Amino acid sequence: MSEVKNQRPKKSRKDIIKDIAIAFLTVLLLLTFFSNTIMNYSLPEVSIQQIQEGTISPIIRGTGTVEAKDPYNVKVSQERVIKSVAVSEGAQVKKGDILYYLEDKESTELTEARTKLEELMQAYETSLFSGDLSNEAINRVRGGQTLTMDQIQAKLKSATDRYDAAKLADENAQAAIDEQSQDQAYTAAQYNYDEATPQYRDADITYRVTEIDQQLEALKADSSDSSSSDDASSTEKEAYDKAVSYQEEKQKAYDEALTAKTEYQTAKETAEKNRDTATSPEDKQKYQEAANAAEAKYNNADQAAADALGILNSAKEATKKAKKKYEKAKSNAAASKSVNEELIAALEAEKNQLLLEQANGTKDTSQITTQAGQVDNDYQRKAASLQDTKNKTAQELERATTDRTELLTEIAKEIELDGQRDNIQEQKETVEKLEKEAVGATIEAPVDGTVTELALKAGESTNAENAVAVIQIDGKGMQTSFSVTMDQAKRLKVGDIAEPQNAWYYTDFKATLKSITADQQNPNTKKVLTFLIESTEVQNGQSVSLQIGQKSDTYDLTVPAGAIREDNNGKFILIVKSKSSPLGNRYIASEVRVEVLGSDDTTAAISGSLEGDEYVITKSTMAINAGDQVRLANDQ
Repeated sequence: MSEVKNQRPKKSRKDIIKDIAIAFLTVLLLLTFFSNTIMNYSLPEVSIQQIQEGTISPIIRGTGTVEAKDPYNVKVSQERVIKSVAVSEGAQVKKGDILYYLEDKESTELTEARTKLEELMQAYETSLFSGDLSNEAINRVRGGQTLTMDQIQAKLKSATDRYDAAKLADENAQAAIDEQSQDQAYTAAQYNYDEATPQYRDADITYRVTEIDQQLEALKADSSDSSSSDDASSTEKEAYDKAVSYQEEKQKAYDEALTAKTEYQTAKETAEKNRDTATSPEDKQKYQEAANAAEAKYNNADQAAADALGILNSAKEATKKAKKKYEKAKSNAAASKSVNEELIAALEAEKNQLLLEQANGTKDTSQITTQAGQVDNDYQRKAASLQDTKNKTAQELERATTDRTELLTEIAKEIELDGQRDNIQEQKETVEKLEKEAVGATIEAPVDGTVTELALKAGESTNAENAVAVIQIDGKGMQTSFSVTMDQAKRLKVGDIAEPQNAWYYTDFKATLKSITADQQNPNTKKVLTFLIESTEVQNGQSVSLQIGQKSDTYDLTVPAGAIREDNNGKFILIVKSKSSPLGNRYIASEVRVEVLGSDDTTAAISGSLEGDEYVITKSTMAINAGDQVRLANDQ
């Protein structure tokens, strides 16, 4: 039996080359048809969103450390010794809880207060019975009564009026004595003179008669020539007429100066009014220059008027004097003769009287001496009477002075005792207060809160100046602060309410914006927000994170907040640009530099070289740069 073998015919070299070519062409065809799909799966996948108009509601966030402000300082007014400390720093206490136990010993302040009270009582009793007060005043002070200011004023006025009247009477009495003494001395000197010079009057008469004869001779000579008076009257009339003419001339000059002054003032006011109503700068400048020129002319006219007035007043004075001289000269010319005749008659009558007295002789010297003695006796009796009056007024003045001094002393002492009595009452109240405060042997918490400081320990003493403990009142007097940009600060105002970022953590929390101040470290770019914290769940030193909303604004261009990118040159976004190709559209990432105008948790407002309908890349499956080709998330 023969064996049959199945063998594949061996391909020739030509067939092998043909098969390879077919396979290559097949693969090339497949790659051509599926190249776009393969490439897309190798590109970064991006999510895009169209740029659009939107509203930004920014929220400011910040974290600060809570600081206790205005804590409650526990003080004890008396010096007491600490026996033991009942609490520790950081402990929560309620009002009435014991902070310290004190040793059972009377305080130094109470001992000193009692000693001072005893000293005040002793000084008061010593002053009361010092002898400076009347029995009436002593009873009044002991009875707790006090003179009113009106009563004191009335008593003092009565004493002062009496003193003033007594002083005036005494001064008048002394003045009468002095006057009488002067009269007596003068009269005595006159009598002594008359006794010592009996011929003096005769010589005096002789001298006077000779003098009268000379005057009569001169007057009679004047009466014989009256032409000089007429000439003088004519000269004074001419001078007066010239003065009147000069005055009229100066009056006219002064009136003209006043008229010019009024015209320039009116011109100035008109120019100023035109300047104020003018609309163009050129007109305003023109009218201002006119006003300045009118003002200068007004000032010159004002000075000219003042000068003219001075000259006019001088002219009026000269006219008045010339008129007076003229009237006097005219009167003298008319009355000169009658005056001379009257003088002549009077002098002749005086001469006859003197000659008659000289003929009768002088008084007898013995008669003068007797009369002088009688007058002296009268003066002596009057002096005695005046001295008696003076003695009485001096006694009354002394009594009034003494009574007034005693009254002033009594008033001052009574006022002093009233003050001492009030001081004693105040000291009694102090002792009573200290005695009440001394009851008990503990120092208790006056408020609810946290003990932040214990100043003393066992064996140490309290004092009124320093606090023995410091308690931070629950929920009060705490604050925190953090910095924000100046743009953020502009959107806030004092009184705005903030919320904790982790609001779920608190059940009792309130934060109020207390102040907005410059950041000392960055005063040109930042502000410090300080919040008042009210919460029983917050302690001093605790960190608190706050957030506070700003006023919403609408912007033309907004993008998702995550689309904002940043490098060393600033902020930018990547947008998608489309390019057509034989295999379909290609998408290229393009960079656009932007400025962020505002942002919140989800959205940012921007400005830049944008039309407003671009698509911004919000997410990508891998890092991309400007110019990279990308594929869209919804494009297969």
